[in-house]
Amino acid sequence: MTRKAAALRHFKRVDPHFYKATRAHHPSLPAELIGKRTRAQLFESLISTVVSQQLGLAAADAIFARVKKACGGRLSPESILKTPPSVLRTAGLSGSKIKTLKTIAKAVKNNSLDLLSLKKVPEVEAAEKLMQIWGLGPWSAEMFLMFALGRPDVFSPGDLGLVRAMETIYSLPKGAPRTSLLAIAQKWSPHRTYASLLLWRTRDTGE
Repeated sequence: MTRKAAALRHFKRVDPHFYKATRAHHPSLPAELIGKRTRAQLFESLISTVVSQQLGLAAADAIFARVKKACGGRLSPESILKTPPSVLRTAGLSGSKIKTLKTIAKAVKNNSLDLLSLKKVPEVEAAEKLMQIWGLGPWSAEMFLMFALGRPDVFSPGDLGLVRAMETIYSLPKGAPRTSLLAIAQKWSPHRTYASLLLWRTRDTGE
């Protein structure tokens, strides 16, 4: 059984309302979450996550492309560390994001942050390790765990898209307490990443 099939079977059993409300998007889910990635790929993904903080997709993609070009066309700890902050600022990064990228680059270069090892520890522990880096908060850690590492049981209560989708599906008041959202999401464990994918698709299409 694929991970997708297991997730959908779980949702149908523990939360039939959610299963029915997201049924239109079930076919669009990937059969499995992302596969193996190298350290270099994970590093670039984490840089991309930082760039995308508080930005729309189009703006984030444009700035990421400029940052990569500014770093010589290849993102690595070495290329980021040697690129002057003024050049990164011209590419579109704020001072705080530049500081975060430099901090990540130093941590990866001196092996105090091993991105590959985060796939082998519990999600909570992996998130805590990431959040030790200056400028990496819960949202950044959760996005990295979902989309770079393919961790199966991640939910981001601070993501506005997820919150709005849940408010619609469950007829919750706008600004529903985080505790209410977490209580609902807990039912989806250990497949909360797939639930998040369904919520985003529901939010994007209005269905």
